[in-house]
Amino acid sequence: MDPGETLQQLFAGKTVAEQKALLAQLERAGAAVYRHLAESESDPAKKEALLAAAGREDENAGVLDAQLAD
Repeated sequence: MDPGETLQQLFAGKTVAEQKALLAQLERAGAAVYRHLAESESDPAKKEALLAAAGREDENAGVLDAQLAD
């Protein structure tokens, strides 16, 4: 099964609020993966790019959290 199909199954049958909450969790998990990859990266530019990507994932999660708080 490809990742897209897996995500479709994860979101199936959930309300919009539940989908946003799940996506926020997945964004944070993605951030953690980027940070883990950055830990083993010896090239400073690549490391910084990975950490920046992690930050964007955290920002995405924050957008979703803010919408859920409304």
